[in-house]
Amino acid sequence: IFNFGDSNSDTGGLSAAFGQAGPPHGESFFHGPAGRYCDGRLVIDFIAQSLGLPYLSAYLDALGSNFTHGANFATAGSTIRPQNMTLAQSGFSPFSLNVQWYQFNDFHRRVKTFLTQKDDLVFKKLMPKTEDFSRALYTFDIGQNDLTAGLFQNLTVDEVKASVPDIVGQFKTVIKGLSIH
Repeated sequence: IFNFGDSNSDTGGLSAAFGQAGPPHGESFFHGPAGRYCDGRLVIDFIAQSLGLPYLSAYLDALGSNFTHGANFATAGSTIRPQNMTLAQSGFSPFSLNVQWYQFNDFHRRVKTFLTQKDDLVFKKLMPKTEDFSRALYTFDIGQNDLTAGLFQNLTVDEVKASVPDIVGQFKTVIKGLSIH
């Protein structure tokens, strides 16, 4: 599974980039901080579980991560369209969908490179096989923050509605870009 998204499917990406999400996040199900901006499991966790896979490691959380079953590029506060403000200014993640797509492309390229090196068995045990990319399930849970960002920028509801075709167009561009893998 390769997942792209926002807080609805972030399994620790934003925490890995900007510091651990504090309590109560993670206390009910994980019994402690889990890097998630929720207190329990996410839809992506149930998808992985139903396929007999462990929960997805956040791509940005390199320490202790195992990517043999996929990677999660989602970060809380992400949008499809890049925001022109910092996380501190807007509350929205700098890891918009196009950045997640760049991260995925870099991950895919680096996996192919590492798998061709004969002496690097540690990395090979923690990465997907090359053929896994074409057989994987790709999931997306993103877009709601684009609408919220428009309202936070004092756009009218009509102006936010008018932005939807561009949001969908940028989403479509990423999907097409992924289809070449």
